[in-house]
Amino acid sequence: MASKWAKTAGATGSAAVIAATVTFLPAWEGMDRVAKRDMIGTGHPTTYCYGQTDEFGTVKVGTRFTKAECDEKLAQSLPKYLAKLDACLKVELPVKTKAALLDASYNAGTGAVCKSPMVAKMNAGKIAAGCDAFDGWYVRSDGQVRKGLVARRAGEKHGDHRKSERALCLEGVDEGLPKPAKKWWQR
Repeated sequence: MASKWAKTAGATGSAAVIAATVTFLPAWEGMDRVAKRDMIGTGHPTTYCYGQTDEFGTVKVGTRFTKAECDEKLAQSLPKYLAKLDACLKVELPVKTKAALLDASYNAGTGAVCKSPMVAKMNAGKIAAGCDAFDGWYVRSDGQVRKGLVARRAGEKHGDHRKSERALCLEGVDEGLPKPAKKWWQR
């Protein structure tokens, strides 16, 4: 599956971030092969596949999609979200740290993530503190605290044992920045 994402992403760094995100995002978003009315109140009338809304134009409730079509839509979406996210980041980030931000961008919108405490702290050079800021950030949806968003942001301490965006972000901090490849003359 990762090769599909790598081809779409283009650059190696982007491909790695998207590949890391793809291992994480579908489990949180779930997949709806049949378009349905968006019940969370985001202002989008329908949702389908991995939480797609109106990015590819209007989709009628009841429209059916295959898994391959849903995977392709996600593959087309993530590079767009990543490009917008990259525009607001002022520091280089580890792959998994950026993947956590990309997942949040896909879910909450890049504008919200770029204005978030995570990005503010990371841009100030406090990467781990930025990861910790996932805990409690954007847990409201349609004026309500959503248990799924609390779990998604903070993780196990809120009773959900799936990896959280915060945990993925901190894994990136632990792994550090990718080492630059040696040039042929340096080997």
